[in-house]
Amino acid sequence: MKEELYINNERIELLESLRPNLTFNIADIAKPDTRKSDFSKTIKLPGSKKLNKQFEHIFEVNIDLQTFNPNLKTDVLYLVDGETSLDGYLQLKQIDILDNDDVIYQCTIIGRVGDFIKELGDSELTDLDLSALNHTYNKATQAATWGTPLPLDYVYPMIDYGTHYDWSDWTIQDFFPAITAYKYLDTMFNDAGYTWTSDFLDSAFFKTLIIPCSTRDFALSKTDIEDRIFEANTAEWDNGTTNLLVDETTPLLYLDPKEEKIILTNEVADVGGVYNDTTGVFTATESGYYNFNIQVEINVEFAPTGASETTTAYCALGGFLELRKNSSAIDTNSIGITLGATIGSGSTGTTAASPTYPDTDYRDGMSLAPDKILLGAGGRYYSPPNKYFLQATNVYIAATDTVTVYGNFYFAPIFGTSATTGNLFQGVSTSWYDGTATVKLISGKFFNQVVNSGYVEGNTISMNNTIPKKIKQKDFFMSLVKMFNLYVQSDTQNDKNVFIEPRDDFYDTTIKDWSQKLDVSKQLEYLPMGALDSKDYLFTYKADKDYYNDLYTKTWDEIYGQEKEGITNDFVKNTYKTEIIFSPTPSKGILANDRIIPSIIKTDEDGKAQRTESNIRILQWGGMLDTAQIWEHKDSSATSKKKYPYAGHYDEPYTPTVDINFGLTQEIYWDNTYETITWNNNNLYNKYYKKFIEEITDVNSKVVKGWFYLRPGDIRSLSFRSQYYFDGAYFRLNKIENYNPDSPVTKCEFLKIKDADVFTPTTATATGAIQDIAGKPEPKFSSGSDVLKAGNSYASLEQKVMGENNYINRTATGINITGNSNKVFSGANNIIIQGDSNTVQSGLSDVTLINTNSVTVISDGVTYLNGELIGEGSVISITSSTAADESIKTYEVDTTSGNVILGLPTGPTVGKIWNVKLIEASNYCQLRTAGSETIDGAATKNITILNTTVTVQYDGNNYIIL
Repeated sequence: MKEELYINNERIELLESLRPNLTFNIADIAKPDTRKSDFSKTIKLPGSKKLNKQFEHIFEVNIDLQTFNPNLKTDVLYLVDGETSLDGYLQLKQIDILDNDDVIYQCTIIGRVGDFIKELGDSELTDLDLSALNHTYNKATQAATWGTPLPLDYVYPMIDYGTHYDWSDWTIQDFFPAITAYKYLDTMFNDAGYTWTSDFLDSAFFKTLIIPCSTRDFALSKTDIEDRIFEANTAEWDNGTTNLLVDETTPLLYLDPKEEKIILTNEVADVGGVYNDTTGVFTATESGYYNFNIQVEINVEFAPTGASETTTAYCALGGFLELRKNSSAIDTNSIGITLGATIGSGSTGTTAASPTYPDTDYRDGMSLAPDKILLGAGGRYYSPPNKYFLQATNVYIAATDTVTVYGNFYFAPIFGTSATTGNLFQGVSTSWYDGTATVKLISGKFFNQVVNSGYVEGNTISMNNTIPKKIKQKDFFMSLVKMFNLYVQSDTQNDKNVFIEPRDDFYDTTIKDWSQKLDVSKQLEYLPMGALDSKDYLFTYKADKDYYNDLYTKTWDEIYGQEKEGITNDFVKNTYKTEIIFSPTPSKGILANDRIIPSIIKTDEDGKAQRTESNIRILQWGGMLDTAQIWEHKDSSATSKKKYPYAGHYDEPYTPTVDINFGLTQEIYWDNTYETITWNNNNLYNKYYKKFIEEITDVNSKVVKGWFYLRPGDIRSLSFRSQYYFDGAYFRLNKIENYNPDSPVTKCEFLKIKDADVFTPTTATATGAIQDIAGKPEPKFSSGSDVLKAGNSYASLEQKVMGENNYINRTATGINITGNSNKVFSGANNIIIQGDSNTVQSGLSDVTLINTNSVTVISDGVTYLNGELIGEGSVISITSSTAADESIKTYEVDTTSGNVILGLPTGPTVGKIWNVKLIEASNYCQLRTAGSETIDGAATKNITILNTTVTVQYDGNNYIIL
């Protein structure tokens, strides 16, 4: 037997046989969610010149390693008689130095499949770079993703994230991107340097799987923010200096101020180049909400003209600093500065450049009279008093909008002094002098902040921000393996390629005859599948705490979409659990329309839906489905849609053919109001596990263990996909254990399977009643949100109620009621009621009743305040006698056809007012009480003069004329 070992493509001399004890696996029958890799037990490699060089004499404590790293994998190839026995990676585990100074390296070898998982290591999904998917966040881009098959590696499905209540209107900000599972997996393989061969992974079905956005805050990344912000200091005027000369302004109210832009000439931070320190202009590269802050310190030099004596300033520099968006002010701060100290002969006077509080040269505000400046009475309440601030918060800035800072100044006499136009400074001789003021910029700082409230229309979406956090790549991959019962085998012709197929598609029809290899001198063991140690097999998603998952778990004491299968065995009681990292995503419907959409929300204490952080999810993209109720996709305009972008665990909610839950749920959160529901049990368990579980748990299936004489060629051509023939039967190879080419009789494990029937989906028309579909109970219909409390009947997620005995139809949306015994009927939308015993009829929208009782609303857009109709309908014209209605505020009376009597009711609401105007005077209008009440002491009040208005009010006992 000739053994060869290559490490990093260099042949290593072997002084003796390695006796590597190689194990080859495909799966653990007792643990159906596990996958095994080929590996060796520890092998010992004697030190040699070549091997010591490969390992860089690591045993020498005073030598630093240069390229070899024991923490990194090292390529290894092991051949026997020229045939590859194991191709993988070597890991150095231990170094032994013997008494004679010989060195022994203890190593293990791992096969390529195991290395792919190892290659992923602890890398997370967020380590993947998906920036190539970045795109503009707008309506056109969202709609462009809605194709079948998916035209891009991402899509914008309709999912309820708790962002709105009007199900007929969906804005851009109500949609969030979902990236395909294929894109994640493809990027992972590329980064690891691997490829796959897989009909399944390349199938049209697999490419429909999407990972929806699961973060609560769909917001800008640190990089996004850094590209939008800046900070600059060192202030100058637009004239290139720190001084701005201001002449006297006459007259003040009829002239523009002296205006000059402030430029911060030294950029401290500006990664995205948004601020121009030459022009002083901030230009937004992305739309969004921003804060802007400017701080400047100034002082003023007062200069009398031609004064040869000591003077006193009776003038002031007034004006304001202005922060502008484009050409409009978004914040201002007034400036009023004078000089209290006298000015020496032929000199100028300057306010303090570093004043301390208080300093009354810097006044608290100013205003303009026709020809004078009125200063604030006291000094500014700032320290230092000469620092001025501008701040604009939460301002929407569109891309290409600009923000600038300006100073606007007037120089004029002070109001309340004897100074007049042209007479600004008075000398000790009482002579008056004209003069100027110079505004000096001492320091300045201009910066902005991003209000990270999320992406807005027109932004560039950073798709790396949508990647679920704290998810390891290997867990993502293995969860897909578990979902679809995938078998993974390395490609013997390409060590960077792996074969991946579902278990039932993994096996081929190739037959290998090992009859002559069976060592009949050793025992051939047949173990009944009763040797399995689990009675139940549970397949499940991971629990999550969003509203519908939590509701389902509390209702049914299980995870939404799980499947639990038991086997008949009196000797074991364990449950084997196969759990994936994804959480299930229940879908829901509302009776206002026929659309069924996934829901990822939480509720506040009032039952109002809100956004929530959630665990990673996986859904199927179902394409654009028809809807009978038109919805609008909105930005600044609305686009009406007859189809909606559907995703869910079903491929279609009414007539599904594929379900990526493991099993049927106990209930669903929609019903057959709009369409007949036809169930289909083509779920993950039935399609990918049922045949396997039935086969391995069948009483006639067995685990077979025997000893076989294996040559190096057998190992090289080894395939777990083939069938093996010996002992008069066909078997599936599951494991080769401790193969040693020096002792080639090796223990092998096979499965003797009684083939189960291939799963065929069953369909059944859903009724919501208790009935079975292929032995499993079909889901019941539920809204998942009906509440009956304190006599109230309402659907809590769409309706907020405080009070008793209120009824709100389940199809009504956006309902907010405070009061008792109110009724809101089907299809009503956006209804606010504060009061008792009111009724809103079916299909109405935009109704508001404040402090209003016993009103029946029959029209859209109605508002009642204190029992009175406000707006359209609160003023009516009458031509015949009628009883006054409390919902009406004003009656216009036309007496063309005869006298008109307006009857005032007995005991109306205290304080109720009616206005009555005569608009045609052929006859008269008479106000008359219906009971014992009087009108200013009289039983009636006649109106006879054209355009006369009488206003009456009920004071609790009688009517009074106002």
